[in-house]
Amino acid sequence: MAWAADRPANSLPGALRWMVVAHRGEHVRNHENTLESIEGAIQAGADLVEMDVRRSSDGQYLLMHDATVDRMTDGKGRVSEKTWAELSALKVADKARTNIASSRIPRLQEALEACRGRIQVYLDFKAGDPADVVRILKQAGMESKVWVYDSPGGAVRWRKALPGVRMILSPPAEALRDEEALRHFVSQYRPEVVDLAPSREFVDWCRDLGIRVWPDIQRPDERPGYWEKFLGLGVDGVQTDHPVELKAWLDSVKSK
Repeated sequence: MAWAADRPANSLPGALRWMVVAHRGEHVRNHENTLESIEGAIQAGADLVEMDVRRSSDGQYLLMHDATVDRMTDGKGRVSEKTWAELSALKVADKARTNIASSRIPRLQEALEACRGRIQVYLDFKAGDPADVVRILKQAGMESKVWVYDSPGGAVRWRKALPGVRMILSPPAEALRDEEALRHFVSQYRPEVVDLAPSREFVDWCRDLGIRVWPDIQRPDERPGYWEKFLGLGVDGVQTDHPVELKAWLDSVKSK
């Protein structure tokens, strides 16, 4: 990917160098955080697949966004209070989308194996111990292919467990509107990426600091006009709910 400073502002071809992050995988046609949604993101040509990681009561790491299994499975209760045997027996089936065949909860290890050599991982760390996850990443040979999202305080734990890990952080509100506050935040927590883009000015500050900007833009009604808005901000990539459609749009721009 070209660095942001190499890209002219408001130049449509610049979007072709975006990092496209598939939010929870390709979950328009598949259930989120499943092996099918990961495969869908790969087939869409996304650069990264975002996955949410939690820990079971017996220490197994798995993909699930919510703290409970209520929304996305045929079960009830908190992920952290269930064993892996209990979780693996559940069917993943979004009750609001009965047209999609049910699936199952994947362990982090098998999700990483599905990605190895095919796509990078945006790991949204929800719960657990970074040291445990680093061991799983190394076993899968994926420690250099992961970007980790966590709280600023969590970044300290991650860097202790995996020196050189690439962190994605959300700056505090004051850093979104004040350059000095942003500089202080960056010097303290050293993110490689931030996930907000409130203004072109903010993106320019990040560029000056050598920070990439991949805003979370996901929403049901993403369209070309919406994507062009972020192009005008000069961002380096986006996290999208529609990787198939976004990649098709990028390809159409490239062909012009």
